[in-house]
Amino acid sequence: MVVSQSKVNSAIETIISVSVGYIISLLLNLYFLPFFVEDISNQIFTTAIIIGLVYTGVSLIRSYCFRRFFEKRAERYNKNPHLKH
Repeated sequence: MVVSQSKVNSAIETIISVSVGYIISLLLNLYFLPFFVEDISNQIFTTAIIIGLVYTGVSLIRSYCFRRFFEKRAERYNKNPHLKH
């Protein structure tokens, strides 16, 4: 039987994921983008594609990791009736 995630847990997962994503993007902006300053100022299209792919890849990995973490957390919660309030 598949137990769906509660609305509160979905909201918590989303808030945490977006917050961590924001922090990661700030770090990427500080440490990754400076390598492309000249290409960005010259509006080189391939640079835009590379940057977009890096940010998308990081976002996919982050989303996958958080989804797996919250799935495992829900499995443990559902298996142990003592954790339920």
